[in-house]
Amino acid sequence: MVTAKQSDNYHNYVASVDTKWQPTKQDTFTAQYVFSDTEYPEDFFQQFCNGDDCSTPPQGCEIGNCDYNERVLRTKKQGNFSDSMYRISYDHERRNWRAFSRYESTGEDFRADLGFIERIDASKFVAGGNYYWYPTDNFFSKIQFGGDWDITHNQNNEKIEQEAELSVSFEGGWQSYIATGIVHKDRVGRRLDSSSLAIDGNTSMYTIDLMWFYTNFVPFDSLKIEFDSNYGDDIDYANDRPATVTMFNPAFEWKITDSIILDIDHKYQALDVDEGRLFTANLTDLRLNWQITLNSFLRLSSVYTDIERDPDLYQYQSPNKQYQNLGNEILYGYKLNPQSVFYLGYSDGLISTDEIDSLTQKDKTYFMKVSYAWLL
Repeated sequence: MVTAKQSDNYHNYVASVDTKWQPTKQDTFTAQYVFSDTEYPEDFFQQFCNGDDCSTPPQGCEIGNCDYNERVLRTKKQGNFSDSMYRISYDHERRNWRAFSRYESTGEDFRADLGFIERIDASKFVAGGNYYWYPTDNFFSKIQFGGDWDITHNQNNEKIEQEAELSVSFEGGWQSYIATGIVHKDRVGRRLDSSSLAIDGNTSMYTIDLMWFYTNFVPFDSLKIEFDSNYGDDIDYANDRPATVTMFNPAFEWKITDSIILDIDHKYQALDVDEGRLFTANLTDLRLNWQITLNSFLRLSSVYTDIERDPDLYQYQSPNKQYQNLGNEILYGYKLNPQSVFYLGYSDGLISTDEIDSLTQKDKTYFMKVSYAWLL
C-alpha cells in the first residue's frame, strides 16, 4: 500500500507491506512494515505554540517567549525526515482457549498523515490469553475469562506505561453482552519541562487501579439498551497529579416505527483531586432518524455539553467556571445511488460561559449539496 499527500513545501509519502502466515489452523503469524518520508514548511510548528506571539523572527517559538510543547518539538523540522514502523503478532486459538502476543514499534520521525496511526515514538509489547466456557440450558451461552499484560517505552527505552488487566464477559439471551474487569497500571504524567521530550527525570510515575463495567442487551425487538461505566484512579494531566475518575455512559436506541429510530446517548464524567472536585462534565447526544422512503431520509440531531470546573484547583491555567454548548441540525437527504445525492439542511450553535450567563446563539448555517454520477 502507498499513500501520498503533497502541497507547497510539504509532503508525506508512506509505503507499507504486510504478510500473514498460517502454518496450522490454530496458529497465525502476521507482520507489517511501514516507511514514511515527510517534509514540513519551516514555519509549520508555530501554529502549535501557546502563550505569546511566536511568529516574529528571529526568536520564533523560543523558550521564555511561549510554550515550547511536544507538538512544537515534533513539528519543528528542517528538510526531509523519514522513519519506519513495524508490528508483528502471533495468535494461537482453540475452541476453549486463546493465547496471543504483539509487538509494535513506531519511530519518532514516522508520520502517516493519511492514515490512523496517531502515536509515534513508542514501542509496545502485549501478551495475554482467554478461556471460554459454553454452558448448555443456561441463560448465558458463552463465558469468557482472560487478561493481558503490556509495557510501552519510547524509542530511547524510557518507560511510558506498564499495565495488567483481568476481565470476564458473558453472552446470552436478549442478545446480551456483559463484561467487567479491573486494570492495574503504572503510567507517567505530563512532562515537567515541556521543552524536552525526555521521560526519565522529567515526569512522575503514577499507579492507577481502575474498575470498569459494560453491557448491552435487547429486551424488546424495538429497544436496545447500552451502559458503560468506570471508577478508580486517574491522572489530572492539566495539573500533573493523581485523581479519581467517575464515568457513566447510558444509551438506548428505540425503534418507534419501522422507519423512525430515536437514539439517546448521555455521558457523565467527574474528576476529583485531593482538594476537591476539579470538573464535572455532562454530554447528551440525541438523534432522530426518519427513513421516509428507500431513497430519502430526514434526520434531527442535538448535542448538549455542560462542563463545570473549579478554577481555584487549576495550577497552570484559569479556565471558565462554566461552559455550555448546544448544537442542533436538521438534514434532509435523497440518494439516487451512492454517488448521486441531494442534501438540504440547517444547523446552529449556542454557547454559554462565565461571560455569557445563558445559552446564546453564536452561529447558524444553511447548506445544500447536489452531486450526480453518470454510471457507465
